[in-house]
Amino acid sequence: MNDQAIEAKKATVEKAIDRLSPKLIELAERIHEHPETKFEEVKAAQWLSQAAEEAGFVVENPVGGLDTAFRATWVGSGKGPVVAFLAEYDALPKIGHACGHNLIGTASLGAALGLAKGLGSLPGTMQLIGTPGEEGGGGKVILSEAGVFEGVDAAMMFHPAG
Repeated sequence: MNDQAIEAKKATVEKAIDRLSPKLIELAERIHEHPETKFEEVKAAQWLSQAAEEAGFVVENPVGGLDTAFRATWVGSGKGPVVAFLAEYDALPKIGHACGHNLIGTASLGAALGLAKGLGSLPGTMQLIGTPGEEGGGGKVILSEAGVFEGVDAAMMFHPAG
């Protein structure tokens, strides 16, 4: 694939995310307004996984033995890499979403939905993995030990900073 084709695909994904932006912002604000601490993120997990399901992802809930963990999967047009976006959504006790996990969860959702809508026919598999209990609970470690990341070729997320 040449640079021009890559830039065209990138623009397609960016446009898809731009169209989703109002809903993603609303969801980030809703999660922020309803902070749930480690392993109690019932609403946030439901809202994120439901948005993925409504977009055509196949959702498994719960996964890895954690009630508020989920995996939403989008299968492309054939064999290829498995790429996972990791969504955090827990809040700090007594402080709320001071670390921005409401943003991490919705940004990962946005990336997954944008790629699915923009490039849904590419080979490979995309996963959105809800990772609860990241503020002192080791949610990703528990999910890893339970095999949730088996077969994933690349996993990514971002963390907001000042």
